[in-house]
Amino acid sequence: MHIYYPSCSFNMLDPVSAKELVRYARSQEMTIAGCCQYDKHVPSEDITAVYFCQRCRETVEAKDFRTVSFWEIISNDPDFAFPDYSGMHVSLQDCWRDRHHPEIHEAVRSILDKMHITYEEAPRSRENSAYCGTLHFETQQYRDTVHQCDHLTRLDKDVQIQLMKENVLSYPVQPVICVCCRCYNGILLGGGHPIHLMTLLMNQYRGREEALETHALDLLSRPDPRYNRKPANG
Repeated sequence: MHIYYPSCSFNMLDPVSAKELVRYARSQEMTIAGCCQYDKHVPSEDITAVYFCQRCRETVEAKDFRTVSFWEIISNDPDFAFPDYSGMHVSLQDCWRDRHHPEIHEAVRSILDKMHITYEEAPRSRENSAYCGTLHFETQQYRDTVHQCDHLTRLDKDVQIQLMKENVLSYPVQPVICVCCRCYNGILLGGGHPIHLMTLLMNQYRGREEALETHALDLLSRPDPRYNRKPANG
């Protein structure tokens, strides 16, 4: 039995794609859970928790669920209708929180190949990733600026923007594909052009490019706990 834990952050970031993903999950006979922090399911030998949000993974694994990422499920689905994005060339950002998950790295690259997207790796990728938006970013400037501060979101917003700009300048090309809402928002905050891989997979990107970024910037301007709490893990 597979239980899908939808990402609250992605539901806010791209509700259209989030709904399409729920439809797909139901077509695969998955049970749809509530928020990972409050859902009442209990782990058992016959249950596998399905996720694509890093925060969801951390939460359900802390409850002792066996887990599998949606990236792996979709990559291995012989009947999945992968959209064709021939001609799209991007940078690829691996999330720091996925650095110990090579199965995600492989699945994501397999998906990009199946959608005919060519990509260049970020300077620090796979297990060497050092970036997760304003949750985690390793640079000398970060160490010098933060000192005893334990979280980037405790810094002034202009300092956060400066650090995110530093990261954006490191990418070989724009736009940047990511698999994490924190990474997405950090890239956007730094003036880059992020694309969430799930939006591409659900075939909800074309014609919505500017609208998606505008919506995300609006979310970042709000005092919403999933985007601006101190500290934040979403």
